[in-house]
Amino acid sequence: MRFRCPACNAVRSANERLLGREIKCPECGAPVQLPSASDIEAARVARENEKVRDRELARVRAELGRSLAQTVLVESNDPDRNEKRIASEEKALAAAHTDFTRPKPKQQEDMDMTPMVDVTFLLLIFFMITASFSVQKSIQRPAPSKEEPSQQVIQQEEDADTVTIQVDEYNAYNVLSVVGDRVASSKQDLIIALNDARNGAGSKPPTKIVIEAHENCIHAAVVAALDAGREANFESFEVTTVEQFD
Repeated sequence: MRFRCPACNAVRSANERLLGREIKCPECGAPVQLPSASDIEAARVARENEKVRDRELARVRAELGRSLAQTVLVESNDPDRNEKRIASEEKALAAAHTDFTRPKPKQQEDMDMTPMVDVTFLLLIFFMITASFSVQKSIQRPAPSKEEPSQQVIQQEEDADTVTIQVDEYNAYNVLSVVGDRVASSKQDLIIALNDARNGAGSKPPTKIVIEAHENCIHAAVVAALDAGREANFESFEVTTVEQFD
């Protein structure tokens, strides 16, 4: 069989055993896809059908020409018959040119999801950055003012229902309870000391905390003491400011 190279436009021959395979052009070396036997047969059938349609069209045109030559004088005097003749000719020409082959369905392109995925990740990153993952525990309490008169420590009687937390000027904690005194340097140590004070009080654990804050301590240390008391399951709190501890 003979084939034409699409790269160099050279016409060459190939063995029929190579039908349907890809070979290299002997002239330029470009890859050439040879048609398969079914493709050749389909092309041959298409050419035969085209020839049949051409012959049929030529026959119809010849018949129309002869009919027109025979009746042109008669039809010129009959307008209705002339219109019918024109309609029949149009139908014959339309039937000769009608192609009954089924059109190939259009291939639908796949939707590219890459932009949608990018937008989704950008929104996710935005919400992760702007969202608040923790709520700081605090109690609204105005900071102590030096202009106000200081409050002196009132010596309280030993009460088994009360635990006293002293916050010194270095923001360290001293826990006073019926169990004993204990120093805590951080919030976690303070929580442990308060739990020990509750557990060591016997059948009736203390429920109230009195916080004695030094006037030079920071406000955050007092807030941390209140948070520790809540985490240790204390119910009521009292905060006082002192100039010094006895």
